Amino acid sequence: MAKPSDEQSAEHVSRPELGDLSARLKDLSGRIAAERSEQAESAKPPASLEGASGYAKGYRLASEFVAGTLVGGLIGYGVDWLLGTKPFGLIILLLLGFGAGILNMARAANRVPPAKERIGSNQPPKGGSSR
Repeated sequence: MAKPSDEQSAEHVSRPELGDLSARLKDLSGRIAAERSEQAESAKPPASLEGASGYAKGYRLASEFVAGTLVGGLIGYGVDWLLGTKPFGLIILLLLGFGAGILNMARAANRVPPAKERIGSNQPPKGGSSR
């Protein structure tokens, strides 16, 4: 294998499209590093669960689920009692409470970000040039 001469390497450096490519590559590697550090930060458990044991985490997640389901069931029973629509209000609001319990449990386990973070997460990268 022959090494390129100094003239050939100087020719590659002086070409403007390679300089632009190098700058874009450095920008891309910087953005990748920032995204990796952001993902590593978001993978950490929330501060409320950080020092807890496994049992404490399990009980907290279970209580989030049970609380959502019970609240939905109680509100449904109250709606049925007030309006006389037994059992439709109970069934509908019990299912909504079940869904809310699942969502609260996922948020407590840091699986689903809050709505404010989800809305701003689909923005295009900054500083990029389009062609």
